[in-house]
Amino acid sequence: MAIKIKICGITNLEDAINAVELGADCLGFVFYKNSKRNIDIENAKNIIAEINNINLNSEKNFFKTKEGVLTAGIFVDIDITDLDKIIRETGIDIIQLSGSEKPDYIENLKKYGYERNIVKAVHINNESDIAKVHLYESLRVNILLDTYVGRGVYGGTGTAFDWDILRSLDLSDKIIAGGVSPDNINYINNNLKPYGVDLSSKIEKFPGKKDYDKMKLLFANSK
Repeated sequence: MAIKIKICGITNLEDAINAVELGADCLGFVFYKNSKRNIDIENAKNIIAEINNINLNSEKNFFKTKEGVLTAGIFVDIDITDLDKIIRETGIDIIQLSGSEKPDYIENLKKYGYERNIVKAVHINNESDIAKVHLYESLRVNILLDTYVGRGVYGGTGTAFDWDILRSLDLSDKIIAGGVSPDNINYINNNLKPYGVDLSSKIEKFPGKKDYDKMKLLFANSK
């Protein structure tokens, strides 16, 4: 199975269309005000409506959700009622929790009917963090492995962690983020063999604006 590619930090329609046409399996929209790639609800809603009208030649399959072009909302310790409002207004498919959300938060979120489409980001610093991976696996949510770079920073830094830490994990159902780039996508695909990758900063001109040539190279190298 080909590696799945999630392009995160989408802030404008041009980047969204380019990513979809190049072959993205999922687009990520950041609903976190402290992020340089934060997007407001109305803009996200309009972009999603437009990309849903793109006629694709093939069905995508990202976490077995039925849509052709999938969208993910990235949230950081947000009130669940506010999260639910954003999902309902935008039509986001996948909920990515990138903060310090605890198991009880996830259990409460499942009561809203989202249990199938939750992704929990686990920030990896050293081998002790593997215990957190197993904790969230026990909650039956999907796992995204990202780089720990310090308190209050939740992704989008372009910094990779030591992938050797993951040697005890089955990555076939997990996503790797943090420092993924056109230069290392082939290595990740052939050696780590994750379900998918998530990237943003390594294919940007500046935060919030993608570089078309870098995205094109990413998809070419991923094959």
